[in-house]
Amino acid sequence: MKKALFLVLLLLMFPLLGCTTEATNPHEDLCSILDGKDAWLCSKTYTSYFDTTVSLSFYVRDGETVDIEGLYTAVEGMMESLHQLFDKYHAYDGVVNVYSINHREESTITISQTLYDAISFGLEHEGEVTSDGVAMFNIALSPVLDVWHDARESSDCIQEGFYDVCPVPRTSIDGISFPVDPSQILLDSEQQTISFLEEGMSIDLGGYAKGYASEIITDYLDQQGITYLFNAGNSNVKAGGLNPRNEEGLFYIALTRPSIPITSTSYFAYLKVPGSMSVVTSGNYQRYFLGADDSLVYHHIIDPRTNYPGGEAMSVTLFFEDGALADLFSTAIYLLSVEEGLAVVNQKEGMEAIWYLSDGSVIESDHAAQYVSEYL
Repeated sequence: MKKALFLVLLLLMFPLLGCTTEATNPHEDLCSILDGKDAWLCSKTYTSYFDTTVSLSFYVRDGETVDIEGLYTAVEGMMESLHQLFDKYHAYDGVVNVYSINHREESTITISQTLYDAISFGLEHEGEVTSDGVAMFNIALSPVLDVWHDARESSDCIQEGFYDVCPVPRTSIDGISFPVDPSQILLDSEQQTISFLEEGMSIDLGGYAKGYASEIITDYLDQQGITYLFNAGNSNVKAGGLNPRNEEGLFYIALTRPSIPITSTSYFAYLKVPGSMSVVTSGNYQRYFLGADDSLVYHHIIDPRTNYPGGEAMSVTLFFEDGALADLFSTAIYLLSVEEGLAVVNQKEGMEAIWYLSDGSVIESDHAAQYVSEYL
C-alpha cells in the first residue's frame, strides 16, 4: 500500500513509545489483569467512525510500561482523519474529502496525499477480480450505489416487524446508462489532483475504506511493538503480536452467523489466527431492505454487471495479511459464484476464504481450515 508518507507524519506526531521494567497496571480505567497470566488487557470502543462500532484491545505484559492513553488518543485521531477523508456523504470544515470530489464546482480538485494514495490503490486493484469481462470492484460505481442508498433511506420505506420494506428503484436502474468507467478518472501525481472525463461521475471508496484505514492504523501499532486486536465492527479484524492468553500466541475470533433478520447474535465458527493476519467479511445481512412488491432481500453489495445486488452466499470471510486488499477482494469475491470465488482465492498466494451459504453449510478454500478452531 502507498501509505508510507502518512505513517511518517503519524510517527512525527506520535513517536514510538518506549518500555521500561515496571510491573504496574498500564491504565486503571482501561486495563485489567488477565487471570493466570503476567499480562494486562486494555480495551476501548469507538462509535463515531466508519458507521460501525470499533474496538481496540492491547495486551501489555508485566515488565512493560506503555502510554495506553497516548496510544488510544493517537488511534482515535487517525480514525477521525481517515473517516472524514473517505466520507462521501458529509463535508467537514477544512477537509477536502470524497464528498468534496463528488460535489466539486471546478472540473479539477486538489486533494491530500493520503486521499490521493487511497484512490490510486482502488484504481490499481479494481481489475484483479473479473467475471464475464467485467471488473467486480469499481470505485466509479458510485452513481449506481447512490440509487440504492437513496432507496434504503427513502421516506417511502415502512417498518414491518424487523424489516424495512422499501420500493425497489427499478425505474432508476433499468435501461439507464451510468457514467461508471474508471478509466475516465484522471489522477495527476505531480499536481496531486483528480478530475473526471465524463459528466456525472463520482467515486465511492466504501468497498475498502475500513480495510485501508485499518491497515494504516495497525501499521502504526506494529511500529509501537505492542500486541493488539483491532476490530472494526466484526467485519474487519486484524491482530498484531503474540496473544499472551495461549501458548501458541494465536487470537481467537468468532464469526457471526448470517441471518436475515439478525434478532440476536450467534456464531457459526471460532477462528484461530496469528498476529499480522486480517480477517474481513462481506455479507448480505448487514444493510438491506425487503422489496415492497416482491418481499425479496435487496442488500448493499451491488453487482456491476446488473446494477442490482448480487452474490450466491450469505457471507464470505477472507484471510489475508493486507487488510485493504482483503476488504477490496471480499467485496468483489462476494459477487461471484462460490465456484468462481474459490478459483480466485485458491490462485491468490497467502489468501484463504470461508463461504457461509443460506442452508447453513460452509465451503472452505484449499487451506482455510488452518484458521478454524471449530464450527458451531
